[in-house]
Amino acid sequence: MPAIANPVLLALESTGAICGVALAQGDTLLGSVRLRHGLNLSGNLLRATDWLLQRHQLHLEQVDAFAVDTGPGSFTGLKIGVMLAKTWAQALEKPLIGVSAFEACAALAPEGTPLLVALPARRDALYVQLLPPRGLDARAAIASPPAMVKQSHLPEWLGRLLEGGELSQKLLVMGVAQAREWLLPLLPDALFQLVECPEPEGVARAGWRCFQRGETVHPFSLTPLYIQPPSITPPRANR
Repeated sequence: MPAIANPVLLALESTGAICGVALAQGDTLLGSVRLRHGLNLSGNLLRATDWLLQRHQLHLEQVDAFAVDTGPGSFTGLKIGVMLAKTWAQALEKPLIGVSAFEACAALAPEGTPLLVALPARRDALYVQLLPPRGLDARAAIASPPAMVKQSHLPEWLGRLLEGGELSQKLLVMGVAQAREWLLPLLPDALFQLVECPEPEGVARAGWRCFQRGETVHPFSLTPLYIQPPSITPPRANR
């Protein structure tokens, strides 16, 4: 694929209660929209996308690449966001980039600080991943795989990761209020930054870096990152 001069990238975020769309040109953020989608995620994503493109006098066909948060997160939200990005990329024959919710958060973190991202999973658990300082290749130097960890198992999980105690003194924890409540007693020297869910700006920034490295995926191959199986399972067929 020939290089695109100053490409326009559209990023979708749909993993939590707040959805969003961001538009970037190269590494410059043009604008973004965030809103609580309620029970109309697909409609709100479409309207937000249309408004943002019109605001910058662009049409969907002028977008050069699409990025989407692949999760983990809400099962329905992931399905809608990923399918929308896949449909646009396939129909318009444009590159597609998948960005995890952890990467989207890390893209907005300060440089030079190891990061623990902690997002809501269930009432008794968090989605967690420990990432190296921004500026390093997070995909090549991930300190831990993404996981779902119950509150009761957090001390053991952290103990394995933070042996020696040096990392916990400069660690930034980016997560929901529940994560701060559970992790502060275990990481008293860490810094905490509250986030309700990943931001579309983070998806755009992480997506742009992947696009620069040529890390795109065919729409048929992109699947959401479901760390835990969906709570709703189809009924078994009668035999």
